[in-house]
Amino acid sequence: MGLEKIREAVLSNAGKEAARIVGNAKKHTGSLLIAGKEEIDREMERFYQARTAAIEDEFNRKLVRFKGIAGKQVLEKRNLLLRSLFQKAMEEILNWPDDEYGEFMGGLIEKAAGGSGGSLRVHNGERHRFAGILSDVNKQRDPEARIILDETNWLHEPGGFVFIGKDYEVDQTLGTILKDVEEEIMPSIAGGLFSG
Repeated sequence: MGLEKIREAVLSNAGKEAARIVGNAKKHTGSLLIAGKEEIDREMERFYQARTAAIEDEFNRKLVRFKGIAGKQVLEKRNLLLRSLFQKAMEEILNWPDDEYGEFMGGLIEKAAGGSGGSLRVHNGERHRFAGILSDVNKQRDPEARIILDETNWLHEPGGFVFIGKDYEVDQTLGTILKDVEEEIMPSIAGGLFSG
C-alpha cells in the first residue's frame, strides 16, 4: 500500500506539473501567436506600402511618357498647321494684284534702303513686277540714291527681295518675313495650345 501512495503522489505531482507546463505553454503560445500576428501585420503593411509606391512610380512614369508623346504629337500638328498657314499666306501675297503687291514691296524697299542707293536681287520670274515697283520708288529718290535690279544674281524663290547696299544687305524675302512673323507670334500660339 505504501507503494500505491507513492505512485498516486507521483502521478498527482506529474499531473500538476503537466498542467502547469501545458498552461505555461498555452500562455507562451498565445504570446507567440500575438507577436507573430503583429510581425505579419507589420510585414504586410511594409509590403503594401512598397507595392503602392511601386505602382504610383510606374503610373507617374507612364503619365510622364504619355504627356511627352502627346505633347510631341500636338507640337508636330501645330508645326504642320503653321507651315500650311504660312504657305497659304505666301501664296496669297504672291497672287495680290500688281498695284497692291507693288505698294507693299515699295514700302519694304524704302525701309530697307533708307536714303541709300543699291541694287535689288529678286526672282527672275518677278523681274518685270519689280521693274515697275522700282520705277515708282526711284521717281522720289535722288539720282545717287537710285535702286536698280541686280540682273546677274536671281533669287531661287519668288516673293520679296534682297536689298544690296554699299555696306549692308537686307533680306526682305517673303520666306524671311513670314519666318520673323512666325517667331514673333509663336509664344502666344504655344501659350494658347499648352495652357491647361
